[in-house]
This record gives sequence, structure tokens and C-alpha cells, in this order.
Amino acid sequence: MTWVARRLAERQPGVDVDRVVRLCLHHDLNRWPFAHNTEVGRFDQAGNTRVFTKSLLDARLSDEDFADLEGVHHKRIDELSPEGRIVLGADAITGVVEDPLLLVTGLNVRPDYIPDRVSRVLGFTLRAEPWRGRARRLAKEFHSAGAPDPLVFRAGFARLFRDLMGQVLAREDRPERLLDVAAAVKTHFIRPRVFPVNNELVCRSSWLRGDVMPRYLARYGDVDLVLIDEDDFVRRALRVGAAASAADFLPRIDAVRERQADLCFVRAKTAAADRSATVSRAPSRLRLVPRLATR
Repeated sequence: MTWVARRLAERQPGVDVDRVVRLCLHHDLNRWPFAHNTEVGRFDQAGNTRVFTKSLLDARLSDEDFADLEGVHHKRIDELSPEGRIVLGADAITGVVEDPLLLVTGLNVRPDYIPDRVSRVLGFTLRAEPWRGRARRLAKEFHSAGAPDPLVFRAGFARLFRDLMGQVLAREDRPERLLDVAAAVKTHFIRPRVFPVNNELVCRSSWLRGDVMPRYLARYGDVDLVLIDEDDFVRRALRVGAAASAADFLPRIDAVRERQADLCFVRAKTAAADRSATVSRAPSRLRLVPRLATR
């Protein structure tokens, strides 16, 4: 998002680029661990912005900065400075380009799951080359690995995202219009089709909100939730019996292949399947240890 905002700021004369970057860096602080999956109905990020940011010793934000941060959270573009408008536009458009791309490459959902009208609004389609081929390679590398490396995936994802975003910004770079594009994509695609896969199927949003948070809040309250990270949160949740193990909080990356195979983009082999294939190809003169095939 900061990269997008900087690109937008550099195109507009008179805009304070350093201030744009400063606002970007602060806008996504002040969140609970697991963000939307734990906050919904319990935490108002916009309302807590000034209280939280003033508690940071090195924040050095002006009253105008606070007003812009609050306006960005509320999406009140008419109340923002030119820098604030850029931050809001960048935040909005980043999400609606990132989410479809992550859905296809990281969560392994077919590109044709994305409606044509959404592709038309964004100005690119992951169904067509070169984007389909690049997305497929990234998805295949990630989902075919026995132990996928998130850092390698992130680097490839960032390259593809920046190239796609270049297409978007070549068509439109006015923050007001970018906000309109994002609102349309969220309404017609992100909320009704991405959230059920990403938030629910993969990240178990309802479980986090309905089972984990009540137990956590009953024991610890919400006083310092904006100050701890996800590892701290998980350790505390385990202490109060909100989950059986830390693994319960990991995203279920293979959930689409395992539970909604009709949506699958690449038919990645599981680690178990890889081991079975290895066993079936082994020369008969070798004596295999049984536990290797069943572990």
C-alpha cells in the first residue's frame, strides 16, 4: 500500500510525499491480532486512532495527521487533505487488487471464479495471458511444495502485484475514482465471494470471533490487544483453553483443494501423495520401512 501511495503522490505536484508515507505507516497500526477476524462488533479502529497514536512516544503526528488518519478509517474523502486522499485511494485499490490475486495464487482458486464485470472494473483479468500463466506458476510453486516457503511466495506475489497495479494506475490515478473502483469490487466480489473462502474457510473467522474471543476477553479483557502480536495472543488463548494447539490458528492453505475441489486452480500433490508416489516407484529390491509410507 505504501508503494502504491508513493506512486500516486509522485504524480501530483505539491503533494508532501514524506507525509503520505508517514500516514501510510501509521494507518494500519492500532489493530487487534488477526484484525477483522477478531475485531468485528468489538473494536472501533477509527474511534481509537487518536488515543492509540498519542500513546506512541515516537509518533510525532500533527493534528492534521490525526484528522487524516481518522478520515481514512471512516473513508470520508471529502474531509481529507491531498495527502490523506492519496492514502485512502491507495489503501482501497491495494486491497481489491491484492485480494483476487491472493485468492488465485495463495489460496488456489480458479481465475474464472472472478466475475467478468469485476475484471472489467479493475482493468485486467487473471483468465488471460500473461497474467494467468504467471499466476499459475506462482500457485503451482507454492502448492506443490511439500513445505512451501512464504518468503519465496511473497517475493513472487509482490512482483506480480506491482505489475498488475501498474496496469490499474495507467488507467486511473485519481484517489476519488480509485475509491469508487474499490467500492464496486468489494460490493460485487470481495464481500460475497472472497470473504467466505479467505476469512471463513481458510482463516476460520467465525471460530475466532465466536469461540476464541469470548474466552480470551473474559480472562484478559481488551486493554492491551492493540499492543500485542499474534504470537502473544495465541499463547494467551491456549492458556484459557480457547484452542487445542497453536496449529489451530494457522491458515488452512490447502482448504480449497481439500474441501472445495471444484474451485481448485492447480491440482497440487499433497506431501502424503508425494510419499506414496515415491514408494510406488521404488525398485522392488529395496526393502522399505513401513512407517515411511504412513507417517
